Amino acid sequence: MRASAIVYTSATGFTAQYATLLHHQTGLPVCRLEDTGRLPRNTPVLYLGWLRAGRIMGLKKARAQLAVAGVCAVGLSPAADQEKLSRDNRLEQVPLFYLRGGYAPARVRGINKMMMAAMEKVLSGKSDPQSRSALDAVRQGADWVSQDQLEPVLDWLDG
Repeated sequence: MRASAIVYTSATGFTAQYATLLHHQTGLPVCRLEDTGRLPRNTPVLYLGWLRAGRIMGLKKARAQLAVAGVCAVGLSPAADQEKLSRDNRLEQVPLFYLRGGYAPARVRGINKMMMAAMEKVLSGKSDPQSRSALDAVRQGADWVSQDQLEPVLDWLDG
């Protein structure tokens, strides 16, 4: 096993769902980033963080406290440019996996709510199918969490 624990940061619950699914599949202990005090400092972990404007939230703190062996970025888009995401988050040789999560408008607060309101405004001016689908998700919420998306992560963990 390439990681000894699963650590995550979740704003609206979708990243937490993936962390829980991974825990059930692997038996690895799981904890929120805020609760990692019980883990030894250099514990190799699989870190799961949600995306905001291309940044994997909590990753910097996780890297300062633990040995991040792999990263799962959870986002709203159907897919991500993993090379760019890896480069922008300075992952170098750390394996990166993209997981489509979801969006829960009622659970979004503060600056994130303001950013999503701006995104809704931009999307409402577009007519292509992908933009319309994204607009529906922003307005009504959506949940794309799926065990199937975890297959590459599980393969890597078993590697």
